[in-house]
Amino acid sequence: MANWIDLYFQKEQNINWISDRIQPFMEIKINEDWLSYPLGIFLLSSPSKVEQGYGVDREVEAFDELIILNEDKFDQRYTVKAGERYDQAVIEILKSANITKYNIEDTTKTLSSDMEWSIGTEKIRAVNDLLASVNFTPIWVDEHGYFTSSKYANPEDRSPIYDYMDNEVSITFNGMTEKVDYLIPNKWVVVYSNPDNVDESSEEPVLYAVYENRKVDDPNSIVNTYTKVDYREVDDIADQEALDEYVQRIAANASQVYGKVKFETALMPGHSYHDVLFIRNNTLEIEGKYSETAWEMTLEPGGTMSHEVRKVVDLY
Repeated sequence: MANWIDLYFQKEQNINWISDRIQPFMEIKINEDWLSYPLGIFLLSSPSKVEQGYGVDREVEAFDELIILNEDKFDQRYTVKAGERYDQAVIEILKSANITKYNIEDTTKTLSSDMEWSIGTEKIRAVNDLLASVNFTPIWVDEHGYFTSSKYANPEDRSPIYDYMDNEVSITFNGMTEKVDYLIPNKWVVVYSNPDNVDESSEEPVLYAVYENRKVDDPNSIVNTYTKVDYREVDDIADQEALDEYVQRIAANASQVYGKVKFETALMPGHSYHDVLFIRNNTLEIEGKYSETAWEMTLEPGGTMSHEVRKVVDLY
């Protein structure tokens, strides 16, 4: 999902640069009907003014509404108590930032110990810390302006929303590039050891999860090369199930890094957070599912759209 846009105003229409929002749409005419696709809701930045003859032009950079959570910080130490539900804790922080449009998936999981953030911590950090503890996606804002998060789903388990193929009806332009990097881990170790829950008679962490890539057909797997370990500790996690899901998630994400592809297409509406695409390019011998990590489009008729994706790797 794009998180900023450039705008060009030739004439002001009583715009309040501080409080107003803009929502661009892409419209496509099919036969005699126009279909409208929202592209997000954005905040306006302070514009520059340029004299043009007897008029004034303004160039404005607009930002995704996540900037609200990034710029709003706690003015005192903030604590979420043990026993509180993770989803409700997230919603309370959103409300404290005057955010009323949200779509946070329900979960009954509760904090096993207190979580705290110091004065001056960005609220987006606290929100994402809580979401990560139950293996939810980081907070993001959809095209209708809803602050959104749900349980993470591995890309290999999701269906592609678009097929981009080099055939006679392709809207993909020439110049697709692929970058391959095999210097990535193939074993992941994650531990959670909260001092409040540690059994003092044991030196073992409270929760511990390991995931190994042993795929025979993957050149980067342990069976085909040497063992490369990614070790990390987490400050909070809901339970063993969430930790197992988390280690599988970072393994899948890391394994997808080695196959990065960039390409351009005609303008396409409907793209959103981490969409899964099917891509085929016979020249580069590319065919399979890819997860979209970034896209950019020019907001004008006949414009182009650039995509950055990474290969979806099945580790199971």
